[in-house]
Amino acid sequence: MIGHILTMCIGAVTGNWPMWGGEPSHQSVQLLKGAITSPVIKWRFGNWSSIEWQFSAIADVDGDGQPEVVIGAGDRKVYCLRGLNGSQKWAFTASDWVWSSPAVADVDGDGRLEVVIGSWDHNVYCLRGSNGTLKWAFTTGGPVWSSPVIADVDGDGQLEVVIGSLDYNLYCIRGTDGTQKWAFTTNSSIYSSPTVADCDGDGKIEVVVGSDDNQVYCVKGSDGTQKWAFTVGNLVRSACSVADVDGDGHAEVVIGSHDDKVYCLAGSDGTQKWAFTTNAYVTSSPAIADVDMDGSIEVIIGSMDNKIYCLRGSDGTQKWAFTTSVNVHLPGALVDIDGDNRLEYLVSQMQASTLYCLNAEDGTLAWQINLAADVHSPFAGDIDGDGCAEIIVGTAGSDAQGYRVFAIDDP
Repeated sequence: MIGHILTMCIGAVTGNWPMWGGEPSHQSVQLLKGAITSPVIKWRFGNWSSIEWQFSAIADVDGDGQPEVVIGAGDRKVYCLRGLNGSQKWAFTASDWVWSSPAVADVDGDGRLEVVIGSWDHNVYCLRGSNGTLKWAFTTGGPVWSSPVIADVDGDGQLEVVIGSLDYNLYCIRGTDGTQKWAFTTNSSIYSSPTVADCDGDGKIEVVVGSDDNQVYCVKGSDGTQKWAFTVGNLVRSACSVADVDGDGHAEVVIGSHDDKVYCLAGSDGTQKWAFTTNAYVTSSPAIADVDMDGSIEVIIGSMDNKIYCLRGSDGTQKWAFTTSVNVHLPGALVDIDGDNRLEYLVSQMQASTLYCLNAEDGTLAWQINLAADVHSPFAGDIDGDGCAEIIVGTAGSDAQGYRVFAIDDP
């Protein structure tokens, strides 16, 4: 069965979790299985300020053979923690909040990993994974809430960093030195995190991002010129996922909007394939896989109407819905966390302190664990090198001891 899961999750990651959504197409699927049936807190880390709107990253950032967890925080810091026990390896201090998610890659081709992340201080920072010192910084004209995606978007054989800013621009930055390759200007702030994929099947990379100007934009990775735009009824702060969700052999773009809808757009030209209406705005982002092993793709996404929805990729009709106690404002992730060869979905919640793990095939509750208020973007990966996936969760609030980052494992 795990072979089937692998086949139906082409955009997934295995073990590491190097960026928002796991990889550039943001399908939010971890293929490494876990063994968690009776969840307990493995370790906690306290940083005295909120963890906002983001995934962390899991990678061996310093090359010591052991995974690290990298996370940004509202105390202006980027933290690198040992995955084994949550102790701090290094910290980098920005000049304002760090509510962007980190991305990890060898951006300059020197054989060593870097960490790239945005800050409310208008900067995009590239840090050495070995010790957190600054390699370069790129200054935008506004706060950076968007999270970076790292890929060779223009086919020149070198990695670029693509990220949005509240200055209305989507930037493509050279990974080697942090200089600008191109910028695409929208008509409002970009909170959305960009997604990178070959959307139209032409063998070239496109970048898709939402804007507060009520648009979803698809631009050419080569030079940032617009390929298409799709107009929705309100802000777009969701990050899209790109995958062939309806089995027609072509990529689709799936994204949420503040107009209460989840949209599926043709990757080739941005025309609407289907839309699903929730009862509140959708800031969360989709996770995409064949969750019930029926040979067809499903889309799982949360809404501010206190629900997680599982939709058929073919037509957007509802397969199941799970009702939470509060709003679902951020993405979750898919992973076979208990090792039963079936995917589970980890649920993000605003204000509530409960992490829910759902059976993704039918939306029933597998287990839950109490952490701290405002559970943000849970995800999974091998943090301790044992060959099994564990869960990392950041929270806006703290528990009674002041902790805001939690690692979850089996006893």
